[in-house]
Amino acid sequence: MALVPFNELMVAAEEGQYAVGYFESWNLESLLATADAAEATRSPVILGFSGIYLPHPRRQVREPLSVYAAMGLAVCRNLTVPCCLLFNESPVLDWVLEAIDLGFNLVMFADEKLDPERLADTVARVVERAHARGVAVEAEMNALPGIHHELRATDVAPLDDPHAARAFVERTGVDALAVNVGQVHVHGRNQVRLNLERLAELRRAVPVPLVLHGATSIYPPDLAEAVRLGVRKINVGSILKRTYLETLRDASNRVGSAYNPYDVIGSGFPEDVLAQARVAVQERIAEMMYLFGSAGKAA
Repeated sequence: MALVPFNELMVAAEEGQYAVGYFESWNLESLLATADAAEATRSPVILGFSGIYLPHPRRQVREPLSVYAAMGLAVCRNLTVPCCLLFNESPVLDWVLEAIDLGFNLVMFADEKLDPERLADTVARVVERAHARGVAVEAEMNALPGIHHELRATDVAPLDDPHAARAFVERTGVDALAVNVGQVHVHGRNQVRLNLERLAELRRAVPVPLVLHGATSIYPPDLAEAVRLGVRKINVGSILKRTYLETLRDASNRVGSAYNPYDVIGSGFPEDVLAQARVAVQERIAEMMYLFGSAGKAA
């Protein structure tokens, strides 16, 4: 099946009444864990990378986006389930435009520092460039609290206004809208509840598929209800990195002093700590695919 246009994924999700998960990767192991989970569950899937951290100026190592694009596209083209590749939520416009040229078939520009007028204008510019190349665009009107830092006492979960959301979509021409209905980035330390009434209002008002970010911290029954109400894409990130780190730490702690470094790093054997972490991420993703209703929906 390999790569398909994002809009095709969304049409199928609407017909099947499920949500397609975007499971954010950070290296080859996490990318392959996502692919393996999709194959094992026969689920459509969105793969991709963070547009916040790859170009971040605090990085100690600089890595070209072209390498990630090549890696992601190679994995996608080997899949037998419908998939697409996303460059997610980047405040760096040049990187978003480069992602379009490199073959990502879904991109997202987001910059919480911009005022609403400038944000809409910039998103519209991205849409014009992307659509000319057959690439879809996701956007959001407001960033979720906590994405860059720990939440402060003054941070509150925003609620998007349905009328403003519709106007934003009509002005920019985006293909999907990430909405804020009570979720915040607390990275799984607590669970938050969604304002499902507001979500239903947004679904009635907005003419494109709705997206939920911050799934790690959302009360799971609310996620299932959000899918029933019409959310067709759900972003998952923090729980995957937590699963990877905690499994890697536990596996490393079990390695004795007389270890063979070739066995415990990179062999793919059961004692390989990296492989153990990868499998744990795959299992976590599979669980969420069942929760989103996408398992078994690949043609």
